[in-house]
Amino acid sequence: MERRAAESRVVAPPATAPSEATAPTVDQRPPTATRVRGTSQPRPRATARPIVLTRDQEYRFIRADMNRLLVTAGSLLLLMIALLFLIET
Repeated sequence: MERRAAESRVVAPPATAPSEATAPTVDQRPPTATRVRGTSQPRPRATARPIVLTRDQEYRFIRADMNRLLVTAGSLLLLMIALLFLIET
């Protein structure tokens, strides 16, 4: 994964504090994932909220997943059978 320049820059020490020997590095800064880019405000955290589904809605999702699974498995089985006849050892 490519790091962006803003996340990998070294922060220069402030001009009023020349006693500091080194500038803080990336590892010493607060994590960038908790801040919104370009601001000093913390990013609002996502909260997990339960979704209430009826039994019919749940079974519709399950049926859709099972249909997708059967189509995938069936197509792979047909592909394997076709390759069995096409590829001779």
